[in-house]
Amino acid sequence: MRDKRLTGFFERCRNWSAKMAGIEKTPERMRFMSEALPDLLLDRVQVGDILQAIETGALPRQPAQSGLFDSEILLYLDPGRRFSIRLYFHEPGRYTPIHDHSAWGISGTPFGTLGVIRYRRLDDGADERFARLEKARELALAPGELDTVWPLEGGIHQTGSPTRELNVMISAYGSPMRRLYIRTFDAATGRIQRHFPPKIHLRRLAQQAAGLMGKGTAP
Repeated sequence: MRDKRLTGFFERCRNWSAKMAGIEKTPERMRFMSEALPDLLLDRVQVGDILQAIETGALPRQPAQSGLFDSEILLYLDPGRRFSIRLYFHEPGRYTPIHDHSAWGISGTPFGTLGVIRYRRLDDGADERFARLEKARELALAPGELDTVWPLEGGIHQTGSPTRELNVMISAYGSPMRRLYIRTFDAATGRIQRHFPPKIHLRRLAQQAAGLMGKGTAP
């Protein structure tokens, strides 16, 4: 049963879903969310209700819908899969690994400072195992300010807390491309790794294990 404190938040999201259903083009969807998300970020009552629901377990983490990060929590998934709303925690002074996304994203923080470091790729991307990166821009976003993420090569970045305080990031992501994984990049070695959502990762492991059993029982 849903926590009554989240009624306002889910009503907001359902209203976004109804409006997004009438928007077909990606740039227009991104523009809509860029105008809508700050209202949530600056609504201290609703953000407080969300955090309390997470604290009490009324809004548990849903591993099957999660991506790369341990602190990622799915807040809302549009029934038409046009967008999702997710929350992340960044510990003081810490950043995520450098990574990309398979969808566009709009992100901001409800309080404190959100750090974003953008990267550009210096090679032609022909090698799927390695990449040469350089920092393109470093941002420190105040509450209500937004960062826009593009899919694949156009959105290589890392996010975190540039201060000594815990950071919360709330993001809206569009429909993902057919690619089912996120890539992380090691800036020092250039190594690229693929990371699948837990549900897909477990399926892949089960497939590999079944293959090993097949080898063991073959004549």
